[in-house]
This record gives sequence, C-alpha cells and structure tokens, in this order.
Amino acid sequence: MADEGGAAKNMEARTLWTLQRLQVLLGVKQEKADKFLSAFAADEGSSRALGRFMDEVECPACFFVPTGESVLCSVDLPTAQQMRKKLVAMHRATPEVAISKENVADSVVIMEMTKNVMDLLNMYCQSVYLSTLTNPANQAGWSDLIAKDLMDKYHVFLASLHVTVGLMKGHTWLPHPPRDALPTSGGMNAGGAGGGAGGKDRVHVLEGAVITWTKQIRHVLKQDPEALLKDGKHPEPSMELKFWRSKAANLNSIHSQLGMDALKKVLKFLETNKSTYTAPFSKLQKEVEEAREEANDNVKFLATLTKAIDKLTSDSADFENLEACFEPVLHNLLLIWRYSKFYNTPTRLAVLIREICNSIIAQAMRYISGPDIFSMISSEETGECYAKLESTLRICTGFKDAYVLYRDIAANQGGEGWKMKNDALFVR
Repeated sequence: MADEGGAAKNMEARTLWTLQRLQVLLGVKQEKADKFLSAFAADEGSSRALGRFMDEVECPACFFVPTGESVLCSVDLPTAQQMRKKLVAMHRATPEVAISKENVADSVVIMEMTKNVMDLLNMYCQSVYLSTLTNPANQAGWSDLIAKDLMDKYHVFLASLHVTVGLMKGHTWLPHPPRDALPTSGGMNAGGAGGGAGGKDRVHVLEGAVITWTKQIRHVLKQDPEALLKDGKHPEPSMELKFWRSKAANLNSIHSQLGMDALKKVLKFLETNKSTYTAPFSKLQKEVEEAREEANDNVKFLATLTKAIDKLTSDSADFENLEACFEPVLHNLLLIWRYSKFYNTPTRLAVLIREICNSIIAQAMRYISGPDIFSMISSEETGECYAKLESTLRICTGFKDAYVLYRDIAANQGGEGWKMKNDALFVR
C-alpha cells in the first residue's frame, strides 16, 4: 500500500481509504501507487463525484472505471461501452447513513462488475446463497412454515434469474425445479409406495415446472416473421434472415435441454404418478422437433440470399443501378421456392417480398427524400428533381416487372406457383 507521503499526505481520509482498496482490486503495483493517487486527485470531476457519494446520503452508489493511470469516478450508471471492461462499484451498506472516516469501512460495499455480471449473479445465487439458505444451522429458530415459504420464494427468484440470463444471451433457458423436488432413479413414485403428502407436494412442484416450460416453449413456437409487418413497421429482408437464425438457435437450445437427464427424470416421474401434464407436454415436444426442422431448413436456404440482400440494402448502393440486384434476388427466391421443404408457401414468400419492397423504398428515400424535393423546388432545380423522381419510379416499376416475370416462370414450372395478389405484396 502507498506510504503516507507524497499524494497521500494531503488526501482526505475517506478518499484515501477508497483508493487504497481500489489499488488492491485493480492490482496496482506498489511503485505506481503514488501516481495512481495523484492522477485521481488531479481529476476534479472524479473527486467531486466521490465527495458527493460520501457526503450526500441520498446518493446510493458510485462507479469507478479504470484509466491508463488511475480511475474515473461517477455517480451515474456506467454505459454499455464501459461495461465491456472491468469496473468497480461502491454502494452504501445501509441507506441514508452518513459516511465518516471512522465508519467508512463498515458503511460501504465495494464490488467488481463485469459484462458477465448477470452470469456471476446466477452462479452465486445457484450455489453460494442457495447452500447458505438450505443449511439447517442457518435456519435455527425458523418455523417449518417460514422456512418453506422463504425457500419457495427463493426458488421462484432463481427460476426468473435463470430465464433472464438466457434471454440476455438470446436463448430460452428452461428453469430447473428445486433440488429437493428432483426425483432420484430409485424413487419414481410420489412418497414411495404410499404416496404421502410430501410426495404430492413434489408432484405439484414438478407440474409447476412443466407449466413454466410449456409457456416458454409456446412463446418461441408462436414467434412469427410477419409480426413486425403486422405492427405497422417496415422491416427489411435482413430481418427475415436474422429471425430464422434466432428461432433456429432458440429451438436447438430447447431441443438440447429437453434431452437432458434431469428433465427426462422429471417427466418420467410425472408419468409414473399419472400426471395429466405429461401427454400434452409430449405433444409439445413433437411440435418443437417439427418447428426446429423447419427453422434449420429455412436458415440453410435463406443463407443463399445473404450476398444479394447485402448488395440490395447497402448504404453505398448506386440507386440508379439498383435494378441489377433484382434478378439475383428473385432467381434465388425461385430456387428456394422449388427446393425448400418449408419455405415454399405464399405466406412465407409474401413476407420476404414485402421486406424487399421496404428495402427499395428505403434506398429511394436515401436517393431523394421529401425535404430534398422541396429544397430543389425552392432552389429552382426542378429539372434535377424531376429526373430523380423519374428514376425512382423506374426502379420501383422495374422490381414489379421483375417479380411478374419470375412469377410466370414459377407458374410454368408446375405446382402451386406464386399465387398472391399484387395488392398484398405492394401495399406501400
């Protein structure tokens, strides 16, 4: 730790105590300690923020972001950019208690924060805190009712936390039932042979878990790429590709979790005890397999559109030559329609065509927007304005013509063909 000379000599006691703790947390070497303190003292904004936290009981926390020589202090929540790196949070241990040099060590809690803070919280809650709460020595003096109520609520919190961490990663994580409710290989009958009250409680808890899983899985299965269009938004075709990649990843994750031994034991236990939830859940598992096959197949075929879509939606695309992008996109669509097992229905095709139209409209608005038109008119540049509007109409009409051409090709190849009304495709 830094000696009491140099920068530390004139530093306020609470600030010095805080910075010495930060040196340990951040691994500041002894020879650089004085420079660490001096750099912090020279930053008026950081000194003011730390002073505000210490002096104002209404201020609950402050945050320290490492810099090259020291740390920046702020009472504002860290930005997403700052959260990508290591930072330190200091929080009041007791709300609205004044912090003095005598009680500072007992009045604050200092903790490291990382971009994986939710993963760490999930890990601590599932292991450290759960073990502490379930330890009989820590439940001394509690009634059975209080202990059961607390643990039930804590397990609900753990389930919500587990689901939240999964959602932050873009996946659907099925929460695990409480450990003491999980069946063992030798105890598949509720409460043994007799099926007492404890066994019935176990069945009830596990059925609650199945209900939660069912809701989560149903939510994924109901996801529809047309949802944004129905909400009045204007997604572009890249969103279609992103949607199916996300849904495929989600369903693959669910499929993997459904194959875990712990989950299979839960379902086996409920089936042995004649639960009414097992048959519907088995049916749901089949729906997952079907939807998973469809999503993975769609991802494989739509991947062939990536390059053509990128050219069509590029900000640097030459609008006047945009017609050159139409044929590759529609030709790929025709091949997908012909060879894909699932992406060959009017509903699927209509969504993608509308999204392509949205891309063309977005490109047209970049080429000449409403304000540009009025600006040209006021500047007496009506000739250029007319030429740009004419080019815009030519490009839009060109896509319609190209679509009609490939629609006729699809019809000549037999099968259903692209039987969709133009009004449903070119609604904008």
